[in-house]
Amino acid sequence: MIKNNFTKDTLLKIGEIGIITIAAASSPYFLHRVVKDYFGDSNKQLVRQRAKKLSEFNRKKLVEFRELSDGSVKIVISQAGKELVQRYKIEDMKIVKPKNWDREWRIVIYDIPQKFRKASDAFRRKIRELGMYQLQKSIWVYPYECSKELDFLCAVFGIPFNDCILYFKTKELPKEKEIKNFFAL
Repeated sequence: MIKNNFTKDTLLKIGEIGIITIAAASSPYFLHRVVKDYFGDSNKQLVRQRAKKLSEFNRKKLVEFRELSDGSVKIVISQAGKELVQRYKIEDMKIVKPKNWDREWRIVIYDIPQKFRKASDAFRRKIRELGMYQLQKSIWVYPYECSKELDFLCAVFGIPFNDCILYFKTKELPKEKEIKNFFAL
């Protein structure tokens, strides 16, 4: 398994689980038990690698180990860890395409202020990567529902959706034949 993918997989699983609580923190194999119980790994080498990764996450302050009064330990993902999980989710993001097109175009028009320049660039790169068609500089077209994905991108990049993004549907477009060819419709 590639190191970066292993890091990503481990952190995404922690993000999905949320908070992990386990007894007997004083054991030197405490992290091994966490891996077996919560990640379902049984291969000794994999358990060791993932336990080492959890320890690394703690050092890098992506997760925190908090000892509770009853002696158990709570593993909580930190804000920095949550942000990294969001970035990983963006990398894997895809728009689900229905079997049949409803013959409506989704239009995305954005005007993001200069103070959000880096966020604007990242937003533009991601919507291009998602397969949207650029009609003009800040006008993009897509044939399928994508408002949730746009909302998620805005939340992660810190772009105020309602202030900067205009999203609507239409049945007709200029250059429609060219756009249909682009999407193979």
